[in-house]
Amino acid sequence: MIVKAALAGVCFVLGVALVPPIAAARGGSSACVAVPGAGEVSLDAEQQSNLSVVLATGDQLRVSPEGKVIAVMTALTESALRNLGHGDTAGPDSRGLFQQRNGWGPLAVRMDPEGASVLFYTALLNVPGWLEMDPWLAAQEVQRSAFSDGSNYKANYARAQRLSGSSADSPCGPATPAVDDGELPGAQAAVTRALELVGQRGYYQLCARLAANIWGRPRAGYASAAEQWSQMVASGNAHVDRQPPVGALVFWDTGGLYGHVAVYVGDGRIVSNDINDQVPGEGGVYLVDLTTIETEWNATYLGWAPPIYQSTST
Repeated sequence: MIVKAALAGVCFVLGVALVPPIAAARGGSSACVAVPGAGEVSLDAEQQSNLSVVLATGDQLRVSPEGKVIAVMTALTESALRNLGHGDTAGPDSRGLFQQRNGWGPLAVRMDPEGASVLFYTALLNVPGWLEMDPWLAAQEVQRSAFSDGSNYKANYARAQRLSGSSADSPCGPATPAVDDGELPGAQAAVTRALELVGQRGYYQLCARLAANIWGRPRAGYASAAEQWSQMVASGNAHVDRQPPVGALVFWDTGGLYGHVAVYVGDGRIVSNDINDQVPGEGGVYLVDLTTIETEWNATYLGWAPPIYQSTST
């Protein structure tokens, strides 16, 4: 049961929660018939369907195999992979596969297995160093259950591995590791322009314009990075993982109305404006680590999107 929801990283643009649409069909590429292991009770049709949704959603978001195991482990613990329409004494407002409370978002999203899975994965991907943690402690960082050591989740870890295809005896076969998309078409020309702009000035609070200039456009066509991210989410072009391809636009929530966007140039680095300014308002262009925006500005990583612009923008 969730005691306190952790909503870090879920996209809020101008106060509206936005859940990236997922194209995966029910029973998508991660779906398999999970047969019981020794001493286990087999999953029924509802549980099988929900398992398929959790895994297929992870595939669509390009979550690592371990991330999908953590999601399945958490759903097994919180709801036994059932889409529960009720909470309990500890969390009367908890709902859905992950027993997410009101602070996680609208009831309709929490009660949709796909939407609830997106909320969970988004929060997990924004836990610093989650891949280096014990999986049950990573789950605890997201869920904030009454078990501070994550032992409630740990009890279901081995079964989650098997159900998600991450153990040797899984009937689904071993999971295929997530792969990087490499680079976007035209990325090398964009990276060349980005590096040529490093050291220039005049981009104070014009991050969307800088990113557009890197991609050969005079303007972004959006009022802010937050608006641009909102459009990427609405059009299904937003990705919430931390493995952007070279040339991708990378977005953060800075706690204000405008947000921030930079361009990923490979090797864990971005080209961004403002971040290293020594003189307020100079609007310098810098080559920095991808994580610098978070560490220096206490911003929340949202995700990445391809450089999609309206053909009529100027």
